[in-house]
Amino acid sequence: MIRFIKWLKIILGVALGLHLLIFMALVFQEQLIFRGKEVSDAYRFKILVPHKEYIWKDSTDTDFVQLYNAIYYPRNEVKGHIFYLHGAGRNVEYHTQFIPYFTDRGYAVWMMDYRGFGKSRGKVTEENLADDARNMYDQFLEQFNIESEEAIIVGKDLGTGLATRLAAERQPEKLALIAPFYNLSGLYKDYVPWFPFHLFLNYTFNNNEYIRQYKGEVAIFYGANDMFIPARNSRRLQSLLDTGDEYHEYTVKSVESVVDLPDYQNDMGMFLKK
Repeated sequence: MIRFIKWLKIILGVALGLHLLIFMALVFQEQLIFRGKEVSDAYRFKILVPHKEYIWKDSTDTDFVQLYNAIYYPRNEVKGHIFYLHGAGRNVEYHTQFIPYFTDRGYAVWMMDYRGFGKSRGKVTEENLADDARNMYDQFLEQFNIESEEAIIVGKDLGTGLATRLAAERQPEKLALIAPFYNLSGLYKDYVPWFPFHLFLNYTFNNNEYIRQYKGEVAIFYGANDMFIPARNSRRLQSLLDTGDEYHEYTVKSVESVVDLPDYQNDMGMFLKK
């Protein structure tokens, strides 16, 4: 009886601790999902890649919105145009390291910072972020004087949650997803399968729904040992791909490791040139 009571206390303690972690994760979900680093408007980004800045402001909304965009150009002839939705954490200063792969191959790249990242300002909601991506994509098309059918959208981890929706709405020529997840509640459930996260999360990022609505070419690039996005989660997207779409999986742990792989660089290069 004493041993039973001891084990019962242990089980109850573990259960209580797990529920406390879940509660904290839900209370601070914005900080866990986005992890952006704001800087002052006067801050000078340490970006060595040649680029131009484009700052878009909307003062008609009750919530002031400012979106910072970095536009990168190749050194020689422009062979294509990429709208790049970066991953979670920090801001364009950090994510610029992934841009030379594209500019070295002749692609002009437009990268926006989300609200709460870098010099971008405004209230963060999923709909606001989707509106921002749509508005900046339209600016991207206008600035380069191209049609959506000529553009390529690239999304990386968090950015895939905006990239699939934008692709479904604007139907670009191609959509490349680096370390995507099935949807946000499904990602959380891969860690705690029995908890109804969909009832409590403020964000959905339903990649599974929007990828079905996109009619162009899709390529997924994923590290099978990713520490944050379990393999079973990303692999669920593979079943939604059409004939001719691509799914590439590599035996590395992080999304940063994926983009450094020669196999990834070859696969992405072949997809962009298709």
